[in-house]
Amino acid sequence: KPDIDNIDISNDNDSSRNGNNIHIHANNTNNHSNSHYLSSFEPVTRKSTKLEMGTIFCINTNNKNIIDIHNSNQDMTQILPQNIPLDILYEDEHMIVINKAAGMVVHPAVGNWDRTVVNALAHYLQHETKHGSGDFITPTNLDNHHDHQDDNNQTYNPLRPGIVHRLDKGTTGVLVVAKTSQALTHLSQSFAQRNVQKTYLAITVGNPGKHVTINKPIGRHPIHRQKMRVVPDPNANNSRHRNQRKIPQKPPLTSTTTTTTSLSTSTGRNAISHIDTLAFDSKLSVVQIRIETGRTHQIRVHLQDRSTPIYGDDIYGLRDWNKRLKQKHNVERPLLHAYQIIIQHPINTDQTMVFTAPMPLDMTTIATNIWPQGTEERKDLFLSNN
Repeated sequence: KPDIDNIDISNDNDSSRNGNNIHIHANNTNNHSNSHYLSSFEPVTRKSTKLEMGTIFCINTNNKNIIDIHNSNQDMTQILPQNIPLDILYEDEHMIVINKAAGMVVHPAVGNWDRTVVNALAHYLQHETKHGSGDFITPTNLDNHHDHQDDNNQTYNPLRPGIVHRLDKGTTGVLVVAKTSQALTHLSQSFAQRNVQKTYLAITVGNPGKHVTINKPIGRHPIHRQKMRVVPDPNANNSRHRNQRKIPQKPPLTSTTTTTTSLSTSTGRNAISHIDTLAFDSKLSVVQIRIETGRTHQIRVHLQDRSTPIYGDDIYGLRDWNKRLKQKHNVERPLLHAYQIIIQHPINTDQTMVFTAPMPLDMTTIATNIWPQGTEERKDLFLSNN
């Protein structure tokens, strides 16, 4: 945590720190990328060592008495181009749109310094594109250790070149990336001003209902800081927790349900999701979600708050159901897919662009079991099955 000034690494066997060679074992990542920065690790020799923000420390797995510390603030601003296949939906000289695969992080960050969408784009735009590499992915920018400025003197993070929105690691689907400074400015404004229509598909445990609008603010969890939550309404009687459902519920009797709270609170940001169940088999649902806002984990949190969490969600879902998904389908991710984005072209602003990606195979298989007629009623969702 940034507010931790020091760490106590005391050990009963202090003599084990002296005269040992450090052996670091990397996990399933490119050897050449890891050796570049792991070689600069130095052994810790004091029981109490002060850490700077951004420090990474590694514990030797062969000798648990040894802890290595490495400050990553400088080395980890380089983007390593990696030849990773991309499913490209659209590309021109200003922007590129991809269908992101499951398990892929959008940009480098702590814990995921490579094998990201940005690493894959760095290679593709340098070596394969026929539409120009753009303003961000150049040898000079890739090696530069400082924030960059575009033609409009706007500073952008070199680890997020052209990134205007993100998808969670386990989420699949449409991702729009700017290739030029001008496109980045216009696309960023479109997302910020909510001029983008974003539609998702999900498999949920239970039935969240037809034509449901969830208007509840989302904020960071006060205890589990990696999680988000719906911020409780101080004027409510906490009835949701008294009526918490833990098993799939029957379809709602009414066709329209609206759940609202105030648009903002002192600890949360307003978040609006429009949910529509497309099919329900008494246990699982195929759900379409359109979001007006783009808060972190918004769909996952709103569906959890409605007691119909996303199937496979290891943070907000149901453990027993997730275990069943793993055992039956060998799937270990939230079954959430960014199906469609409608946006104005960043340069030709009178041109409306519609980008869609059908559900991936893991979702298609389960959705077909829930909704057999869906392949005929909504062929656009099941194209990956053809």
